[in-house]
Amino acid sequence: MIYQDAYYSNERDTPDRAREWAGREFRLKSLTVPFLPDFDPTATSDAVLGERSSLLPDRIKQERQYQIQRQNCGIRSWVIADPPPTYTEVAEWGRKDLLRRKTSEDISRGEHKSDPRIKSKLSQIDGPTQKNKHGFKYTQDQKSTSVQHETHYMSTMSLEVHINTRGSLVPNPEEDEVQCLFWCLQSDEEGVQNNGSTDGTHLGAVVLSEDGDITQRIARQVSIDIQEETSELDLMIRMVEIVRNYDPDILTGYEVHGGSWGYLIERARLKYDYNLCDEFSRMKAQSHGRFGRDNDKWGFNNTSTIRVTGRHMINIWRAMRSELNLLQYTMENVTFHLLHRRIPHFAWADLTDWYTNGKPRDLAKVINHYVTRVQLDLELLEQNELIPRTSEQARLLGVDFFSVFSRGSQFKVESLMFRIAKPENFLLVSPSRKQVGGQNALECLPLVMEPQSAFYTSPLLVLDFQSLYPSVMIAYNYCYSTFLGRIVNWRGTNKMGFTDYTRQQRLLELLKDHINIAPNGIMYTKPEIRKSLLAKMLGEILETRVMVKSGMKVDKDDRALQRLLNNRQLALKLIANVTYGYTSASFSGRMPCSEIADSIVQTGRETLERAIALIHSVKRWGAEVVYGDTDSLFVYLKGRTKDRAFDIGEEIAKTVTNMNPRPVKLKFEKVYLPCVLLAKKRYVGFKYESRNQTEPDFDAKGIETVRRDGTPAEQKIEEKALKILFRTSDLSQVKSYFQQECEKIMKGSVSVQDFCFAKEVKLGTYSDKGPPPPGALISTKRMLEDARAEPQYGERVPYVVITGAPGARLIDRCVAPEELLENEHSELDAEYYISKNLIPPLERIFNLVGANVRSWYDEMPKVQRIRRVDANLQLQGRSKGLTINQKTIESYMRSSSCLVCKEKLKIGGSICPKCIADGPTALLKLRSRLNGAERKFMDLQKICQGCSGISPLDEVRCDSKDCPVFYARTKQKARLKTERSVVEPVMKELAGLMVRLEDLEW
Repeated sequence: MIYQDAYYSNERDTPDRAREWAGREFRLKSLTVPFLPDFDPTATSDAVLGERSSLLPDRIKQERQYQIQRQNCGIRSWVIADPPPTYTEVAEWGRKDLLRRKTSEDISRGEHKSDPRIKSKLSQIDGPTQKNKHGFKYTQDQKSTSVQHETHYMSTMSLEVHINTRGSLVPNPEEDEVQCLFWCLQSDEEGVQNNGSTDGTHLGAVVLSEDGDITQRIARQVSIDIQEETSELDLMIRMVEIVRNYDPDILTGYEVHGGSWGYLIERARLKYDYNLCDEFSRMKAQSHGRFGRDNDKWGFNNTSTIRVTGRHMINIWRAMRSELNLLQYTMENVTFHLLHRRIPHFAWADLTDWYTNGKPRDLAKVINHYVTRVQLDLELLEQNELIPRTSEQARLLGVDFFSVFSRGSQFKVESLMFRIAKPENFLLVSPSRKQVGGQNALECLPLVMEPQSAFYTSPLLVLDFQSLYPSVMIAYNYCYSTFLGRIVNWRGTNKMGFTDYTRQQRLLELLKDHINIAPNGIMYTKPEIRKSLLAKMLGEILETRVMVKSGMKVDKDDRALQRLLNNRQLALKLIANVTYGYTSASFSGRMPCSEIADSIVQTGRETLERAIALIHSVKRWGAEVVYGDTDSLFVYLKGRTKDRAFDIGEEIAKTVTNMNPRPVKLKFEKVYLPCVLLAKKRYVGFKYESRNQTEPDFDAKGIETVRRDGTPAEQKIEEKALKILFRTSDLSQVKSYFQQECEKIMKGSVSVQDFCFAKEVKLGTYSDKGPPPPGALISTKRMLEDARAEPQYGERVPYVVITGAPGARLIDRCVAPEELLENEHSELDAEYYISKNLIPPLERIFNLVGANVRSWYDEMPKVQRIRRVDANLQLQGRSKGLTINQKTIESYMRSSSCLVCKEKLKIGGSICPKCIADGPTALLKLRSRLNGAERKFMDLQKICQGCSGISPLDEVRCDSKDCPVFYARTKQKARLKTERSVVEPVMKELAGLMVRLEDLEW
């Protein structure tokens, strides 16, 4: 089958000369008539096979083909051929084909998109088609019908704290007292009264009130348990009583260091010298619970610094950070992607104002805000199934609940290994750090091939060895318990990890027919003599995993069941894959053995090399291995159909599996058609997992569409460009799309949200020799204004790049998004985003097909935005009431076009004499223009009011940076302000002029 290579459908886009990149020469052409190859009556040219003619013809090859044709040519009869088509017939074919194409394009686009007036109003980045209507990254599951969840008897209590702050400062436990505590309990016990939004939840609040007035007003708003205390210390004691009464197993909050339990504990310690960690504990102990960064550095960086004896503390945002792949981990963003709900975010100053101004409607906003959030804490945990999944892993591995979070893989491997080792009277040694460092260095490396970087238009098979290292350990019986040492001693010693191995005399003579020799020269007994401990453990794990995965195929429609079983098989897969790491942990290992680790790695490498040699040796497959990585192979089948590719893939997998001992198995994963191989662990393509799949899935590994160190605009544009290339191979369409998006960026018709970088900030880890990263600098500036505004370790801080003076450093042009929104004179640096953020990742891909993306941008007309300035747009310069804020070059410019009809002005002023003469019409146009801006702003206001649950009369105070409506509303508000400052003075002057004219006529 002939597949279309990359080409230009538009002749004007075709480059004039060949382009050389990475030692390869590319001559991109079009499919139009001037680029067709010369007609070959002998049908022997490369064009017949869909290949381009070579630059230097091979005369010897041509002469040989000509001689063969002469020998095979035996003319026995003449047949009169059909006459060639006339010019009229060819023209009619072309006209019908053009009409057919135009009709299909109109149907696919829709009539509204063909209207240039509507098309020009599209202001957002045109990204790929979303997998769902609203852009959720994770699908919400329905309740399972096939699985009856067991009662876990684990109760969870979440807490949110309201504090009245000072101005715009973040709450400080040294200064700001706690005003109200909102808690929510989730339990399987039958005695818990349900008054929450979900089953098994019980809500309550503890309010600080001296006269009881605010408590009564809160009680009128919500039907939850409300308790009143007259002092802050009594409020804390009451919270201790609530915890002891309900006795939850897990304490949680969305961010438990700066708020929730952490703020309450720190406030009690600083203000009253009261240790709430001990009071919340289930028992009094000599070792007190820990709290704070200095006491638990690891907990501050990874989970939580709060240690309460007898209870687990879950920091939800950190748990979501390790579970979800998002650009931001605020509660608003996580809730949107996981629960498919938009929730508002309010500043501390607004919440304080509403709580203290005495208005029932404002107090209801505060109560609803915290009641919603304290329940969302538990809903996020339940939706992500964090607690049931962790319980399942703890039960499976034989460790306690919190060790699943806090302990490494070696601890979990040992917990399983101990169960098998003890019945067979084996003991696990415990070497010191010095002994671990004294063992032999690792010698063997896995096979990671350098890929043949290219754009592959034919099918590319992906084959993967199923659990290669565990399978090798089982198949060849590699283990500590079957180790027999080296064939030949190295430097007079026979090392086994950190010890010297001494083999019993005549042992090899006794086992000469029952020995496996690893590629690195280490001997092991065969399983018929002794089955290794690791083989027993891994065999049970893999067999159980196969059984679980078989159960997943029974009821594919029940997503909850699929997720539950997937969690179980994932836990088994992880523990099986890290078993090799237990033997190779040469720095901090508990029982490493470099000889066993090298045996496993080298055997896996040779298994992969044998598979590659076999694939290349079978001519009927016509396959070429273009990339291999540890346990996977990428096999290119040039010119094969998709169905034939599936046949060959299944045959390769079966043949390679049969040539290896059980349970080593090569699995045929998927077919890429087409795809791009960029570098090691970086590839992207259209994925087909079954021969019946008609619509492919976009599958990317390691490129910017799945990385989080860029911008959403970069992800959208790159994915859309790749999809155009994969579907059409037409570089003209890719170029047109790219230039359209660049034009939007230069005009500013984009959302700020699409251009926010959000990188992790880890204060205290940066060098003093150079400037810190932009996110760290922005965080430091905030901390100079408010010391409590410090980001959590690893928190993602968003920032944008704005224009600056010539020669300004990049670090000085990186600001927080709200600073850009609040300053009307700042704008995104379009040149930086296009040249540094968009073009480099696209270049890395399209260089492989010979396209020069940077030249596409260089040949574009550049857009210089000029904005109107209030003070220069007064009617004939008569109004002098406004001050001039001369921060940009526009402040020194004067408009030369009429504000109404856009005609060029011959004299000064804002409107032309013609419009002044027709005053009523000009006034109507300006009024309609202002009404349109106001109506658009009011529509956005209604969306935010509905989301926040407030009345149409209330001002919207939501400042959620994760909501696209927030950026649209803020942008439209600024436009409306500018529109009013420009139009209203002119309307006032026109109205006054009309009144004077009427007086003259009178």
